[in-house]
Amino acid sequence: MKRKNTDKNPFNIPKDYFNSFEDKLKDRIFKEDSFIPKNDGFGIPESYFEQLQAQLTAKVEEEKSSPKVTPLYSYKKFLAIAASIAALLILAVGINWNNDDTLSFTDLANSEIEAYFNDTEIDLSSDEIAEVLPIDGYEINDFVKPEMTEENLLDYLNENVENFEELNLEDNE
Repeated sequence: MKRKNTDKNPFNIPKDYFNSFEDKLKDRIFKEDSFIPKNDGFGIPESYFEQLQAQLTAKVEEEKSSPKVTPLYSYKKFLAIAASIAALLILAVGINWNNDDTLSFTDLANSEIEAYFNDTEIDLSSDEIAEVLPIDGYEINDFVKPEMTEENLLDYLNENVENFEELNLEDNE
């Protein structure tokens, strides 16, 4: 393979080319058989300007008699929006159709409720809480620290322990 010489310019210009370029160009332009056209190439039809006024008037009258009406709101957009909303509603109803697992307040564990009140700053005063609580079913002893008696303890255990025998309350001294 031959290695090309990249240092040498492959293009050559004849001597005094740019010095005589302007004179050669003027000679070619002013020759009679020049390649440059003598006229501009654009033409106006005969009696164009005489008929122009009549043609413009006819177009204006035609536009006045039947104006082009463009609607401000595209009905296609409204149809597309309505179809998408209907699809979302059908999807939402379809998902919840067989969902009979309704949760209620009784389904929450007491520990979850206590954790919520401990973690959330409610900023309620004791007076505001007292306004919300129902009065029925409470006694003054519920709010005052009750004494721990054996009867209270046994009532609590009877209500909250399923197998009373497993507590093993015998004296083992």
